Amino acid sequence: MVLIQTSYTSKTVEIAAPADKVIQFILDVPTTAKLYPFVDKVESVGANTFKWTMQERNVGSIKMKAFHTAKYIKSATGVSWENVVGQGNMSSYGKFVITAQGNKTHVSVQANIETDIEIPKLLVGFARAMGEREMAQTWDAYVASIKKTVETGKVTVVAPVEDTAVLDKKDFEKVRMGGEEIRVEKYNTMVSDYYDSVTDTYQEGWGQHFHFAPFKNNTETLEEAVVRLEHDVADAARITKDSYVLDVGCGVGGPTLEIAQYTGCRIVGLNINKKQVEICRDRAKKLGLADRAAFTHGDAMKMPYADNTFDVVTFFESTCHMPDKQAFVKECFRVLKPGGRLSGTDWFQCEKPTEKDMIQFIEPICAHHSCPHLTSVHAYRRDMENAGFNVHIAMDLTQAGDILRNWEILDGKSITTFKSLPKGSVDPLIEMMISGAIALSEGARAGAFVIGRFLASKDFPRAKL
Repeated sequence: MVLIQTSYTSKTVEIAAPADKVIQFILDVPTTAKLYPFVDKVESVGANTFKWTMQERNVGSIKMKAFHTAKYIKSATGVSWENVVGQGNMSSYGKFVITAQGNKTHVSVQANIETDIEIPKLLVGFARAMGEREMAQTWDAYVASIKKTVETGKVTVVAPVEDTAVLDKKDFEKVRMGGEEIRVEKYNTMVSDYYDSVTDTYQEGWGQHFHFAPFKNNTETLEEAVVRLEHDVADAARITKDSYVLDVGCGVGGPTLEIAQYTGCRIVGLNINKKQVEICRDRAKKLGLADRAAFTHGDAMKMPYADNTFDVVTFFESTCHMPDKQAFVKECFRVLKPGGRLSGTDWFQCEKPTEKDMIQFIEPICAHHSCPHLTSVHAYRRDMENAGFNVHIAMDLTQAGDILRNWEILDGKSITTFKSLPKGSVDPLIEMMISGAIALSEGARAGAFVIGRFLASKDFPRAKL
């Protein structure tokens, strides 16, 4: 069981009625409950105490029917409600803040909900993000309904307003699901829109390091594994305090800042998404690394840096978003100093995928994760060699540990349950992210999808004899 906690503070709403009338109405819980979205029934179980039973809802791939019991209390500042412990599978507590303004009343709500859900770890961030969005929509509608009902004297229900996330935009959906050709053409806006949508949820469920890693043993945590991999990538590239490093596709700065702390180097993170760049800068300040870690908004296909600038270029599962792998590798070669190193990990398809592999595994991975296309480890090695690199490591990370443990948190039961849900019954953002996770899990287990690791050097020009 996982505890999901959500909270919300509404905007203040002005109601054209005296405060006493508003308070009296809110304390009439059976009536006000008719205004709350997604309620099944409300029953009195004691003095000012009521059991709320909600409609059955989908949280990710999990169906749940929540209920709680709360006691309502009038106070000097409004109406509060306290959760009755042990009387439900969720708890709800908070208060209506009510301020008299003559014959008008100002009302706002501070609400908190805690729910225990039997849910795979992978879905925790998704469930929390969905809960926060739904809670905001629900309470805004509830307060608006109270306002209209009190002012008109007639029970008036205001429906929740659905948020218009980037994922709901038809243009984005058309690009993402339109196949390799259009994803290559529109990669810039597609990738940026994708991370506008998923970054908050990724941080909630995945932390600050948006990449996978092989596990050395059964007790190693994901956080330990990804940090160890970052250190391995840095060590292989011989990053020291004197190095000047570029981290391409830096996400929210997890690997970038870890390498800065681990090695003492100066480092620049490059990111196509403005939202993530701001997150990186804020995290660098909080960690006291702003003097050594800078972040740039830009396109790795056309890096905004001069030739021969960096000692090392790193990447962690970011080049999968590049539309032209060869062009990207050439850019890395250009910005590296002679003797510089290119070191990192990324997503790949197997060496000789079948038509079934491409249709069943690779295309869903690309579509759900906004990747124009994937290449193979050997093909990527050739790209590096053709750009002028001397390649020292080009390996499938299954050789370095247990990569499949990354997907154990999404078990077969969860996958089967999710696939059986009617289309459109799950929040579109959650549906896209879970479908993407399933594609990775099934692709990796089938051997069609792999994670590769690389180390290459831009050797010094040979002296002419």
